[in-house]
Amino acid sequence: MGTIPVLSSLIDNPQHDQLSSDVTQPSVAFPGKSSVIEAITELHKEKSQQSVWISATDTFFSPYMPVLVKLTLVSGIVHQLCFCAFSSLPFAIGQVQDAGLIFLSNMASDMVKAGMEQDDSADRILATVTVSLSLCTVVLGVGLVVIGRLRLAQYVRMLPTCVIGGYLAFIGWFCGIAGIGLMANVSQATLTPTLVLRHSDKVAPGIAGGMVIYALVRRYRHMAVLPACIVVMLGIFYMTMWLFGATFDDVTRDGWIRTTDEPPQLRRTWDYLRLDLVNWSGLPRLVTSELGMIFIVALSSSLDVAAIELELNDQLDYNHELVTVGVSNIVSGLTGGYTGSYIFSQSIFSLRAGIRSRVAGLVLAICQIVVLILPFSLLQYVPNFFFGALLSMICIDLMYEWLWDVRTTITQAEHMISLSTFLLIQLFNVEWGILLGVCLYAICWKTGIDVGDLKISRQQRDNEVKYGAT
Repeated sequence: MGTIPVLSSLIDNPQHDQLSSDVTQPSVAFPGKSSVIEAITELHKEKSQQSVWISATDTFFSPYMPVLVKLTLVSGIVHQLCFCAFSSLPFAIGQVQDAGLIFLSNMASDMVKAGMEQDDSADRILATVTVSLSLCTVVLGVGLVVIGRLRLAQYVRMLPTCVIGGYLAFIGWFCGIAGIGLMANVSQATLTPTLVLRHSDKVAPGIAGGMVIYALVRRYRHMAVLPACIVVMLGIFYMTMWLFGATFDDVTRDGWIRTTDEPPQLRRTWDYLRLDLVNWSGLPRLVTSELGMIFIVALSSSLDVAAIELELNDQLDYNHELVTVGVSNIVSGLTGGYTGSYIFSQSIFSLRAGIRSRVAGLVLAICQIVVLILPFSLLQYVPNFFFGALLSMICIDLMYEWLWDVRTTITQAEHMISLSTFLLIQLFNVEWGILLGVCLYAICWKTGIDVGDLKISRQQRDNEVKYGAT
């Protein structure tokens, strides 16, 4: 695939072409269908990412949400096209990502408070925030390119497999909780068991659907199973609507479909990026948050690459992939967008669906472009449990494999470290949980406890299950 000369020089890597050819095998799935599924799922996620703005003091951004959400969608398209062009992984999904958005949310909150204290107009505050966050995204991208060029990302490869396994299980848990919150129409921050029980009629179909899809995919391992399950799920929902004489307004009012705002015209997407109104004096206060964001995004992106490497059973160039993330953020920021990286859950979804073609990523970007220019929202026709079922399937798959199934191919100590890392991430956060997991691994190794090899590939584990450990 051809690349833009300037950007190509940033990510030049002699191993890139060879690696791409190694992992680019004939596709055994329907890349188009999988990408449409991912596009709809990503659209719903980008809709929910308006929390970046809503969390920034009171309801300041509420009147501007339709335009800001559309700008987030544009950013997702830019990220996906960059990953299609530069990543060595043909199945890679790159979109706006939460790790950077958390920092952007705090930055937005600080700028709104500062603007209000200085009695700035709403237009001035809005311009300052949107332009500043785009510039911070560009700086993030430059920082990631520098880290990749200095070849610092490769040290993540030293993480033990059992620790990464705990992280993968957490990703599964995160997907499951996100799916439940989505089906219950409740944010993850306010999700409680009581609310889940209250909305059990909305949550149960999605969880059941995810379990059925997982069982069928694991049982039959055929490329048609997943698309067939999706068609059946949607068919049952629409048939039930027809039998009960319900309209889309009825099911939306009852909570089966999330309420959506009417999308604004495409030409209004960049209305708020007005350089003449920006209060430039507030930018220096963002330096500390910017440095923290660079570190966290570099770490989280490298962890995603490590997890994909484990799944793929092929050595990846961490530094090249981090430079790819950096270039993607530079382009996103220059187009008024926000931070992004690999979306691990959807990349694994594509990998396990048998996608080995860049066509899938391109179809995803095209679907997002179509959604961008449509005068209505597709989400008003898709039930919440559809997304919940897909997220539940990913949850069951990752948690079962890395918390239970893996126990037969690693030592007992490694299994306990994997479980402990999963729990530590829950108690603290991803960074501290992984660090404590590594410390636990080091203590076991130092005291002579058998913690196996530092790395064990997915293929090795499959072979041990098939032929027996030697």
